Amino acid sequence: VYVWIYDPVHFKTFAMGLVLVIAVIAATLFPLWPAEMRVGVYYLSVGAGCFVASILLLAVARCILFLIIWLITGGRHHFWFLPNLTADVGFIDSFRPLYTHEYKGPKADLKKEEKSESKKQQKYDSEEKSDSEKKEEDDGKTEATRNSGTDGSGGERHSDTDSDRREDDRSQHSSGNGNDFEMITKEELEQQTDEGDCEEEEEEDTESRPSHEKS
Repeated sequence: VYVWIYDPVHFKTFAMGLVLVIAVIAATLFPLWPAEMRVGVYYLSVGAGCFVASILLLAVARCILFLIIWLITGGRHHFWFLPNLTADVGFIDSFRPLYTHEYKGPKADLKKEEKSESKKQQKYDSEEKSDSEKKEEDDGKTEATRNSGTDGSGGERHSDTDSDRREDDRSQHSSGNGNDFEMITKEELEQQTDEGDCEEEEEEDTESRPSHEKS
């Protein structure tokens, strides 16, 4: 239904605000200051103005120096004095480094081309390595599948031999017990029926031969 929003003010911000208010009141009361303090503030203000003017003059001078060197060298040499003077950095970092120099000539272009070529070669080598690794992985997978296939066939063969051995054991066991039950295939049945027919024909021939001889 309701919410308390507690946002306390830090003591540091409170102190800075208080000092700022006192400084504004003191500046408005400048005519009431003692003479010595007013002279000191005057010299401080002159020094601060000179410092700001020197920074502005340095900024203009560095641009003029860069332009002179650039024109003399035909745009090949880029020389900056206090390059971070007008950059968005801290007070101390604005004076670091003292100067910078860049050479932008034909040699620099050749170096850039060499660097680009070396990078391209590195990329090409990395791509070749990745392709070779992929091929090795594929070969390993195929070998694994082949091994698994051979293992499966070996298992089937073992299973077939085991089944044959079991059938032989069963047949021997049945013959030992006096049971004449055996597994017979269709081909064996056909051979047995053919043999039986041949025997019957031979018997008929033998019976018919003595009758002819008697006659």
